[in-house]
This record gives sequence, C-alpha cells and structure tokens, in this order.
Amino acid sequence: MLESGKKTFIDLELVIETILTKKMQIAIQNDLDIIKINKVESTHIEIHDVKVSKPFFVGVDHAITPWPVSHGVIDQDAIGKLPLAGYELLLLGTGDRFSRLDTESMRYLSDTVGFEVMTTVSACRTFNIVAGEGRKVLLAAIFSTSEK
Repeated sequence: MLESGKKTFIDLELVIETILTKKMQIAIQNDLDIIKINKVESTHIEIHDVKVSKPFFVGVDHAITPWPVSHGVIDQDAIGKLPLAGYELLLLGTGDRFSRLDTESMRYLSDTVGFEVMTTVSACRTFNIVAGEGRKVLLAAIFSTSEK
C-alpha cells in the first residue's frame, strides 16, 4: 500500500498477482489423488460412479465401507466400529436432520478424535473441502431412508 497524505492507495498489480497465485494453488490442490463425493442427496451419495444409500464410512485412507449402525442410531457401539486411528477429524452425518449424540458417545469421541456432527449432506460437502486440503478426515454417515 502506498500512502499519500491521508489517502491510502492499494497496489492493484500486487492484489491481482496475489489472487492469481491463490487460484493456482487451489487448482493444484484439486489435482490431488483424493476421494471426492461427486453427488450428495438426502437419500444417497455418489463417489466415482458408485451409488451409496446405506450407512457407510469413507476416509482419505479407507475406501467406501458399509457401516453397521443398529436401527439408524449413531451410538457408542456404532462409533466403536469406525477406524479412527490416524485420523485428525471425524465428520458424522446424521441423515436429513441434525441429531445430537448421546453423552457417552460425546465423551468417548472427545477423548479420541476431533469431530463434528451435522446433517449427512453437510458432512459430505465438508468432507470434500477438508480432504481437498490434504487433511486426515473420516466421514461416517447414515441416510434418512436407513433402516430405523
């Protein structure tokens, strides 16, 4: 920035160069070999032309895997079946509506891994962003049509 009296001038060339540099970095990151959820709906997702409509988990180090969730409820038993070791963040998708975890599950996760609970659509979108940043993230989700 240049100052002249009380007015401040922005170096427009520097701003344009910064914007172009950031766009280049984003383009490079998008070319990483990562799992990306291509389509997200309340009843299913698609990852590389594979349609998933049952509870599942997927991570940067794990392929799409069925997630045995009893009666469509995410509890400590269901969470215990997730491969949390080595992940810095767990995203839990609770279907169409946000649903709180029970106290026992919250306590367990708080001692184990960083986590966020949200709707499945939001969790899938967040997974794409976080995985695109190169972070170690695991997504576990159920759908509203999952057996309850």
